[in-house]
Amino acid sequence: MHLSAMVEQLNTEVDYLVRSQVTQPASEDFGGFLLSSDHVEPRLSGFGFSRLALAYVCRESRHYLSDTVKEALKADFVYMNSHQRPDGCFDLSGCNFASPPDTAFMINAVLNAWWVMEKRAVPEAAWLNEPTYRLINSAATGIAAGGFHTPNHRWAIASCLLSCAKITGRKELTERAEQYLFEGLDINEYGEFAERSSGNYNQVNDDQMIRLYMATGDTKYLEAAKANLEMMYAYIDPDDSVFTNNSTRQDNGRKVYMDTYYILYLMVGYLLKDPSLGAMAEWIWNSSVQKGHVPGGVEWLLLNADMDGYAADTPFDKPFESIRRTFPDSKIVRVRRGQFSYTLLEDKPNFLYFQNGSFSMYMVIYENLCDRRNFLASSLKQTADGYRMKAHAESWYYLPFYPQDPGTSDWWAMDNPHNRRKTQGVPLDTAVEITDRDDGIDVRIHTEGIDRLPLRVEIGFLPGCQVRGDDFLLEGKAGQSITMRGGDVEVKNHHGEIITLSPTFGRHNVQSRSGGAYPQSPDHFTLYMTDYTPVDRTFHIGAKQDTALHFPW
Repeated sequence: MHLSAMVEQLNTEVDYLVRSQVTQPASEDFGGFLLSSDHVEPRLSGFGFSRLALAYVCRESRHYLSDTVKEALKADFVYMNSHQRPDGCFDLSGCNFASPPDTAFMINAVLNAWWVMEKRAVPEAAWLNEPTYRLINSAATGIAAGGFHTPNHRWAIASCLLSCAKITGRKELTERAEQYLFEGLDINEYGEFAERSSGNYNQVNDDQMIRLYMATGDTKYLEAAKANLEMMYAYIDPDDSVFTNNSTRQDNGRKVYMDTYYILYLMVGYLLKDPSLGAMAEWIWNSSVQKGHVPGGVEWLLLNADMDGYAADTPFDKPFESIRRTFPDSKIVRVRRGQFSYTLLEDKPNFLYFQNGSFSMYMVIYENLCDRRNFLASSLKQTADGYRMKAHAESWYYLPFYPQDPGTSDWWAMDNPHNRRKTQGVPLDTAVEITDRDDGIDVRIHTEGIDRLPLRVEIGFLPGCQVRGDDFLLEGKAGQSITMRGGDVEVKNHHGEIITLSPTFGRHNVQSRSGGAYPQSPDHFTLYMTDYTPVDRTFHIGAKQDTALHFPW
């Protein structure tokens, strides 16, 4: 069903690897793969090997038993032999040297090729077996002896060692893996792993859960992956992208799509005989192909041919199109209603996101009082028709230590936050209430306490938009801004997707920004609405589609 397209994608990857391989015998990087950054990354040699070996033993590939690929594989072995650290590990040279977890990820990719080599048992490729075994065995020694940095590393190490133990017969590898598994899985009742990373590490963890199941036969690992994959329904925005603005890892704020999740939904669905996950996989496939990208995972279909297209014809009601989920541990609310979605984040200055189709905006409130720069909600509660967020900011000044001796004249050595007395002035209490409407949300901002404080609502839109007010029309360019004085506003992208704000308001144009405040984004067009406290303003954020004709000429 999809294998042929995935094999062709594999062929393209192999073409690239062959072109990028260092072929000068005198080079210390001979056999490695040159990245666009003019750098050869050691651990990528294992990932490159996996792609080359898969194509080499795969009859469906035009690289099957290719002399060119054979020479590339031999050169890659030369590189790995010269760049493997004495302990058996490889480097991720941006940060981790002689790295057990990064070597585990690399060897997991090598294992995919090993399993396919075993299954295909191509006599002409038998020369691959001995050097591949040596690589797996030597790397496993380093992986078992070392440690890790982040939570997901544990599962990559454990799954890798268990699989290596089956190949080598080394019981100490199993024993080391069980030490990691003894800690228990870091997934909560909502299906969230410890690392909140919808754009990257969720899929990494799910992949390791599948590998742990394959190594142990224990379905609890598949059930963990299933829980996380079903949780991911809440993170799919109306343009099929993944919401990443609450990620705790490097995917924060990145625009990513679901294509890398395809093989995970397919495998977990197939292994648990859950057709709903298989149907989701098929939806991801179609969505990705429409965007011009073929999802990966060919190695798994080469191992399980009958998995291809599992449950693809199952009726699918797209559960991610109607979502209302609160994740207390992550302090986030996700709501999706068809073509628009919104997100609320506790304890974040960028506390509200709204998206119509592919067009998104975020909101920040600047309210500078003493050491507080922005509205930071300390509570996020559901109401009868929406949500309420609250924040409290103290108004204070330091007093002299006298008669207490500070013990030093060095300001930075004094324990000011804990031991210096303060005066207490009038605080600022801010409540933001979100009310659901058919075409969007109402936002009410209400403050109590200090008066005459200049408050500023900052709304960032993706650039290249058209901003239309009652008396103006302008192009919203990245890094630029406008301060509203009143009236309604429509902001439209080139797809004709419109976000409306009504009514806007403005009483000043104070644009000062103290240190530590959420910055005006250089990558967005910013619309300001302003007032002085006490504030009680309600405005509507709406989603609609431009009904004007758009001709292609």
